Amino acid sequence: LLTEPSEATLNALNPRAAVIAEIVPEIRNMMPDMQSAPEVEPAQARFRLFDAVTSFLNEAAASQPLVLVLDDLHWADRSTLDLLEFVARDISSNAMLLIGGYRDMELSRRHPLSETLATLARIRGFQRILLRGLASGEVGQLVKVVGEVALPPGLIEEIYVRTEGNPFFVTEVTRDLAREAADRGGDFDAVKFRIPEGVREAIGIRLNRLSEECNQVLRIASVIGREFDFALLAALSQELSDEALLDLIEEAIAAGAVKEVSDPNERYEFTHALIEQTLAEELTTGRRARLHARIVDAMEELYNDRLDEHVAELAHHCAEAETVVGEEKLVHYARMAGERAASSYAWVEARAYFEQALEALGEDAPGAERAAILSGLGRSELLSLTYPDIQRGWEHVAQAFNLYVELGDSTSAVAIATRPNVLAKIWLHGTAEVFSRALEIVAPDSAEAGRLLEQYGSAIRLEQEDAAGALEALEQALEIATRTGDKHLEIRVLLGQSQMRFAEGDYRGAIELSLKALELARETDQPIHEHGSQIYVTVILMCLGDPDAASRHMEAALSLEERFGIGTASSSFWRYTIALLRGDLATMDRLGEAIDIEVSNDTVYGLLVGIGAWHTEERSDIAKRFQAAQEEGQTSPTLWQRTSNILYMALAARLMDRPRDASRAGEMARSVLSAPRLTPENEERARIAAGLAAVAASDAGEARQHYQRLEIERGTLARGAYPFSGDRLMGLLAHTAGMPDESAAHFEDALDFTRKAGYRLEAAWTGHDYAESLLERGRPDDLQRATSLLEESITIAGEIGSRPLEVRLIALREKAASMAAPAARYPDGLTGREVEVLRLLAAGKTNQQIADDLVIAPSTAAKHVANILGKTGSSNRAEAATYANQQGLVKTR
Repeated sequence: LLTEPSEATLNALNPRAAVIAEIVPEIRNMMPDMQSAPEVEPAQARFRLFDAVTSFLNEAAASQPLVLVLDDLHWADRSTLDLLEFVARDISSNAMLLIGGYRDMELSRRHPLSETLATLARIRGFQRILLRGLASGEVGQLVKVVGEVALPPGLIEEIYVRTEGNPFFVTEVTRDLAREAADRGGDFDAVKFRIPEGVREAIGIRLNRLSEECNQVLRIASVIGREFDFALLAALSQELSDEALLDLIEEAIAAGAVKEVSDPNERYEFTHALIEQTLAEELTTGRRARLHARIVDAMEELYNDRLDEHVAELAHHCAEAETVVGEEKLVHYARMAGERAASSYAWVEARAYFEQALEALGEDAPGAERAAILSGLGRSELLSLTYPDIQRGWEHVAQAFNLYVELGDSTSAVAIATRPNVLAKIWLHGTAEVFSRALEIVAPDSAEAGRLLEQYGSAIRLEQEDAAGALEALEQALEIATRTGDKHLEIRVLLGQSQMRFAEGDYRGAIELSLKALELARETDQPIHEHGSQIYVTVILMCLGDPDAASRHMEAALSLEERFGIGTASSSFWRYTIALLRGDLATMDRLGEAIDIEVSNDTVYGLLVGIGAWHTEERSDIAKRFQAAQEEGQTSPTLWQRTSNILYMALAARLMDRPRDASRAGEMARSVLSAPRLTPENEERARIAAGLAAVAASDAGEARQHYQRLEIERGTLARGAYPFSGDRLMGLLAHTAGMPDESAAHFEDALDFTRKAGYRLEAAWTGHDYAESLLERGRPDDLQRATSLLEESITIAGEIGSRPLEVRLIALREKAASMAAPAARYPDGLTGREVEVLRLLAAGKTNQQIADDLVIAPSTAAKHVANILGKTGSSNRAEAATYANQQGLVKTR
């Protein structure tokens, strides 16, 4: 496309050249007068680049069919794979064929390409073609075409068996036998010919046929890399004239060891990576290191005016020759390579280079250089890592900021602090101090102050529980944004204010601000902020019980993700929450797998998935996830992170019917409530968790306290988009507090809310809790209402396929039925259920087996056994079994 571009190709390239040149510097040589693309935020710039490449290819394909071949994808870096995914999403309607090749044996479940293949598999038109070894007949055809010799069938079969049909191996063997036939004047001695034992031996045979001078040149080339250009090889082979060197390269080409690359710079490539490896391994470690050092010197001289295009190669060679070239040169080129990778938004690769530079940096290195490396490393970590590792990125940024301040370089210090990373705020801590110090440096009403105030506001809310200070900072930032016309800042401030309104329970105020931010993001073509606004609107509508409208906004967010390759776990989290409320178990299962891979270390995400999985299969790993959340909730550095874990712990404990776990969640919640300062958001979240713990413990006093302090709007989800109806929560608290009329009113509101919203799973749970409270209340007219609620909930649980919930509901229905039937008289005040348990106990069954037989929770079975021992005066299970036999309670067959 670029070596001999057509007019149509140039027309497609021109409007996008400045952007694409960021990763294809050759374009600048084609268009020397081209201006650089304007600087935008890192995430926005990355998507601008991907969109430019995709649009260019699509437009080029409109004039003529286009075939793109990407080989050796198993070696591709993460950024290349991201670009591949982006391009692949948008080629289905164009005359473009995208072909990728990779070795499946190189892949593992965690290999980046595995994730890419899973993404590509969901794109229309994707096909995976498994390339197996050639069949025996195909081996014969390949031998005939490549070697131009006729072989006996027996030898072809032997070649097939030995090579397993590997085309490269077959070709190597064929070239060898063809050369032997040529040496014998066209005759071939099939009896004496020996097939090599493996591919490397076959390669060795081919290389042995080359002259020693040719092998020597190829060894040098192998250290340069899979690809090498003539000028660099010539600089390293000064004892040879250009003509002699060219003769040796042509000798290698004739032998099939090397091939020309279509490139104006006279480049060549080894025909297979194994050839390059075989040659390089013939050199001793010391000789290879010295050769790498010579390559560095030659490249510095040869590419002096365009070193930035070769910094990745220079960093590689310096690393291989560190003992020869020294640490200083390695640091220099590794840093430059990191900066170049960052300029192309290849954050994973940038991170690796900056880590290499930092590791090689000596203790006596200048502070400015250390600060620059720390800054680059921190920035790339913030844009490529997830929780909890992302904190490491902020710590590196903070170190760089402090170094710049110590050096008196205020400009660099402020530049670091004003680079926003809006997606990571909830995962970071220790940021407020940096923003506060940076605000002391900048002019109070400057654009920099506005950007810092926006970030400072979020930081002190999440890290210092200062809601009032956060609101004030955001208002100041909005004033600056309005005065300076900074629309990007205005959008971020509006979203920050929306978050605060939402956190305080003002859902309608929050949605108004989010919609305003959404409109502004569309007007200014800011897809990242448009995506964030769509997510916020989705969550608020979900809380208000309008999942259909929420789903429309979520679809818009997903469309942006598809178009711009925006990878964010938050959309998966909220889609999962909506699916959980609705009881869409299939969607939960699919999204749960993705969440577990995408954010495997976030315990809140993990516990949400565990809660959903419990509804599908009772013996899920929810207990393991609960333990992980408990550990995180005890050690998290911010109260926001702690209350997030505690909230979902309380819900999980209720599902598992484990009062001890509920008690743990309650203790942790009360610890949060004892903090000297709390935002309204965290106080509310802690009270929800503590309230559920009080319900589990039947603690009327604590339940009443939380009931009176919680301010949950009627007809919404509980605070923080918790997958739990606010009215159901209030109903449980009121019932536990001994307020039956208030409890019933709340439960009726919860039923009305969940039915209208289509939150079927939440409606079924509301029916369960309401019916249970009615049965415990025991009024004459409650039994019929409870039975009706249970029948409705059992139907829902069966239709959505939640067997664990269905079992829980059926057990409650049996309790209602036993209450309706005339009570049988049993000795010592034993109830009918206790007699059932006693009979199973006398049969030698454990609590778990009793629970399974009676379809009750193990903890309930344990309570029944304890009651039986007390009523019968038995000291142990054996005495209770004797009692059952003496009283004639054991049925005989």
